[in-house]
Amino acid sequence: MQRDITLGSSNHQLGAAADVGFDGTPTNERRFHKKRSSRRRMRISKESMNRLVMDYLVGKGYREVAEAFWRDSGTKPHVDLQSVQERMSIQQLLLKGQIQKARGKLANMDPEFLEKNSGMDFLLAKQELIELIKVHDIEEALQFAIKNLAPFGQKSPQFLHEIERTMSVIAFKNPSESPLGHLLGQAQRRRVADEVNSAILRSQKQELEPLLPSMVQQFHYMEDQLEAKLSRRSQGIRRPR
Repeated sequence: MQRDITLGSSNHQLGAAADVGFDGTPTNERRFHKKRSSRRRMRISKESMNRLVMDYLVGKGYREVAEAFWRDSGTKPHVDLQSVQERMSIQQLLLKGQIQKARGKLANMDPEFLEKNSGMDFLLAKQELIELIKVHDIEEALQFAIKNLAPFGQKSPQFLHEIERTMSVIAFKNPSESPLGHLLGQAQRRRVADEVNSAILRSQKQELEPLLPSMVQQFHYMEDQLEAKLSRRSQGIRRPR
């Protein structure tokens, strides 16, 4: 009988030991401190966080919010916020198919922008051709292609392929029903506007993809991984009753 009592006592002691670490600290408490320590290592300074927020607001074109954040936090944007308004104005013109007006604003913002970005110059010229095709001004579209797009085709086989591909839409009685009819849709305007916006940000040395959203996602991922790891460890030290 004495033997059974001793064994029962030992089992109880073993179960209790499983809830404490080798340093005598309760396991739950150690897990809490480890989790808090890991979160502390993931912290960044307030100044760095403010910079991330400002870059995000500027990149997305939220001028008024960026101005308010500047006043509240003292975080000065890397660029003149007037350029944010100009960039958004250019985007709106491109979304409306007003290519010439967008070109004018680009020239006012940076006279050498299109000279330094032949790809953007071609993209806008091709979109202007598409806009002419959309309104069924075929004769004007042909003249425009000869005068404004042919020189690009002479410089680059890739440009030439894009010109021929776009011009093939004219062969259809109803261009919107052609295999490349998607070029006439609003999604194409959006693509052009996004590419021009990215090129402007590059010229201003801004992040193309603001870091703030990706850092938030990374933090949540690391937190989930830590929770899963701690959960597996806690299950591994349990003893059957």
